[in-house]
Amino acid sequence: MGDKPHRSLGSIYTPHDFAQFLTRWAVQTSRQKVLDVGVGEGAFAFAIYERLRALGATSNDAQSQIYGAEIDLSAYGNFLQKAKEKSLNFANVQVGNFFQLSFPEVQAITGNPPYVRRAYLKEKSVKQIRRSVAKNNPSVDETELNGLTDLYVYFLLRAMPLLTPGGRLAVITADSWLNTSYGEYFKEQLHKDFVIERLISLDRRVFDASVKPLLVLATKRPSRTTTKAVEFIRLRNGLPINDLQKLLDYPRRKRPDDVLTTRIVRSELKESDQWGMYFKAPDVCQQLASHGSMIPLSGLGITRIGIQTLAKEFFVLTADRARDLQIEARFMEPLAHSTRSFKDPVIQPGSLARYFMFYCSDPKVLLKETRALKYIKAGESAEVSVRGKDVTVSGYQNKERIQQDKRKYWYDLKTAVVRRSRAEILIPRLVYRTFMVVWNKAGFVPGELFIEFLPRKLGEIEAEVYLAVLSSSVTEIMLRSSAQIYGAGTYNISPGPIKRVPILNVEALTDEQRASLKLAYLQYLSSPTHDRTVIDNVVHDILGIEAVMRQRLKDVLADMHLLATSAKQSGSVHHETV
Repeated sequence: MGDKPHRSLGSIYTPHDFAQFLTRWAVQTSRQKVLDVGVGEGAFAFAIYERLRALGATSNDAQSQIYGAEIDLSAYGNFLQKAKEKSLNFANVQVGNFFQLSFPEVQAITGNPPYVRRAYLKEKSVKQIRRSVAKNNPSVDETELNGLTDLYVYFLLRAMPLLTPGGRLAVITADSWLNTSYGEYFKEQLHKDFVIERLISLDRRVFDASVKPLLVLATKRPSRTTTKAVEFIRLRNGLPINDLQKLLDYPRRKRPDDVLTTRIVRSELKESDQWGMYFKAPDVCQQLASHGSMIPLSGLGITRIGIQTLAKEFFVLTADRARDLQIEARFMEPLAHSTRSFKDPVIQPGSLARYFMFYCSDPKVLLKETRALKYIKAGESAEVSVRGKDVTVSGYQNKERIQQDKRKYWYDLKTAVVRRSRAEILIPRLVYRTFMVVWNKAGFVPGELFIEFLPRKLGEIEAEVYLAVLSSSVTEIMLRSSAQIYGAGTYNISPGPIKRVPILNVEALTDEQRASLKLAYLQYLSSPTHDRTVIDNVVHDILGIEAVMRQRLKDVLADMHLLATSAKQSGSVHHETV
């Protein structure tokens, strides 16, 4: 099983049956050369060997036909030991940096490319990786690679040109590229050169990490033309992967309720679309999005992430810690930390804050003999961990991201908050089962776990009207369908994609409709359980949604809630670093 994975190394647990499933699909003949895009301790390498042998390759040939690289000496040593125990020697599985090594053309690519978020990669490493990808993949424009691109995407972009026409790509990745802005370029490259056969999403947890798994099955196109539809398959309730194999082997067999399939014509797939919605409720989402009364959220106003402190362990204090430190009240500002901080959808003036933000823009010379200065000095001498990099720096002022933020004083968030003002309407970024839009009447500082919404006609149109629409089930469905789902079942509503989420266009409503929405929202607030049925009824009436569709919306939302609770664990370790 190995040690628990560390996120900065890309270590992720991968079940053996998944390696077998992907390898079986990718490798079709005994003479094929195969590239493993994430060797680790050899889960896929051994599965490829077994597949080649089953197809008739000799032991020596099978070993020599497998290519790959592992940079981590510990993982590579474990791989060699396992190979030795099986009396095997994989001469073409190298120790070294995947991006700095050469590989031949291959007829199959499979594996689990390492999952490392961009925030955990050093800038120097990223530049080197981009140069390598562009050098080895003529279709890639280095300048088009988004700065937030995760490592596994670079691995695939580097590997894909090595595949010969007609060869198969079968990998397990995180599903983040389906919905993120950096995923658009990867979708463009994949869509251009491959026939995407199937994308398979799993409700259950596969990795020992908060990663939503996705299986990608695609064939390198021998020509530029194809009309084949892409099959989006969602496995609900932990259907065993071997059962899925049987369904794929016998496509005419009736698929159980646990297997949801949506086929999208290739020409209808756009890189700018969020492909993740095709696993949820594409029919409902498309019907709502195309309604004449719906408009992208950005068409009604500005959306932005709440204030990012870049060192929340310093800037964000619980009420108890703030009281213990006795920092002067003028340097502490109430913080809207997350929806978990509030029982009700409204932060009323005078509400007691559960969290505070350190809020000081004064130079140190004006802070003499204050508790605030003592706190700042303690922060400047503290040993501070750098996110995801196994290193520390002395003092928060030496954190690279804080230095890059170009604050007048490293501890000054007040200036930024004053400059940007505070939104009255806060949409949660992370949603599990409960979805709650917050009315920030007290003017708390919105934290980074909220997306601030600033309607351009707020005042002319009352806040309650916007809040009613945003709190409705229709909006929740549209937001969840556009969100990335973490392996633990949390929906992550990203600041970029949320701009394109369709909602009811309140600017086009009649005065009577707005009045009905306002009244419905006030009734929602007065309900002890915050029952939003009255809001939903008004929204449904405005959209002309009939009874059958209303029930469909309830079923879709229930399924989305179920998806947030269906994470399961299993697996064996995958380990790869850069």
